[in-house]
Amino acid sequence: MSAAPITVVIVNWNGEEFLTPCLRSVLAQAVEIPVAPVVIDNGSTDGSLALLARDFPQVPVVRAARNNYAAANNLGVAQAAGEFALLLNTDATLRPGCLRLLLAALRADPTAAAAAPKIVFPDGRLNTTGIAQRDDLYWVDRDLGAPDHGRAGPPEPVLGVSGCCALFSVAAWRQVGGEDEDFHMYYEDVDLALRLRAAGFRSLYVPAAVCEHVGHGSIRKASTWKDELGERNRLLVLARHFPDRFAAEMVRSPWFQSARPDAVAALLPLLAARSGAGGNEALTALLLAMRDQVRELAGELGAKWGEHRNLPKILDEREQWLAQLLEEVARLRLWRLPGRRLKPAEAEFLARVRGRSRH
Repeated sequence: MSAAPITVVIVNWNGEEFLTPCLRSVLAQAVEIPVAPVVIDNGSTDGSLALLARDFPQVPVVRAARNNYAAANNLGVAQAAGEFALLLNTDATLRPGCLRLLLAALRADPTAAAAAPKIVFPDGRLNTTGIAQRDDLYWVDRDLGAPDHGRAGPPEPVLGVSGCCALFSVAAWRQVGGEDEDFHMYYEDVDLALRLRAAGFRSLYVPAAVCEHVGHGSIRKASTWKDELGERNRLLVLARHFPDRFAAEMVRSPWFQSARPDAVAALLPLLAARSGAGGNEALTALLLAMRDQVRELAGELGAKWGEHRNLPKILDEREQWLAQLLEEVARLRLWRLPGRRLKPAEAEFLARVRGRSRH
């Protein structure tokens, strides 16, 4: 049995308020091998560094060169000298026995690369029991918001585990290259889960192990919106893992339709690189596939319009009905104070409709 420690990677960005309970929960874990937390700091400007130096001088702090969550996780796992590394968010705390149960699950299954606990919100609702894939190729937390009925059965396979709290085989992590740093954060755990599965590894949910997670501890202090970054990163996942559906999803993506031109220009080479080829040839193929999808989408819209060729007539009849209603309101003064007739906008609408009907 290896005596090398379990490295616990805690990525911190202005998480001063969470660091103390997080680290205390880690240091209190009763495991037969040493537990070695390391904090990767992504440029905190609050009191995080002073707190760590004062209250946890035994915990190493590595200052990252840039604020990138995935890169910080890779930097943390690179510090690991043992077989296992736990990723843990600053706003998460391990319940007693959590790490021991995760370790036992990984050791019992040689095909498993990752094991995650039941992650609950402070109010007791479930935060996640693993990653689930929807038919529309969005990925969500299983059981998000559901009540926790205390089920604590044996480990079970899942598509993937949340990066909030998960124990990884360091060898498997390094075999697939760790997390993709172009993601920064959000969907980086989905991409890692799919790459681990493609390499023949399994991910496990361990319901007997429990971790409490506040949720959005640091991102709520940032200027980048989760939904915006998540939708952008979903496109990276699709380009790498679902090339047959990527172009169709790309042209329909709200991020692609609304992002700044410079953001789209920066993402296109990353998408091309993940589509199985590289260079200008890959980018050309990507753009041609997107063009075909735009044409197909335009055809769908044309077909829908053909189904409703009488829409102008329907809208005209609707306006005539509204005009008649407004005339009745003006005549009877319904819903009006004495002396008040039509509002200016209503009068303009009535004049326009009646003027059109006389021609």
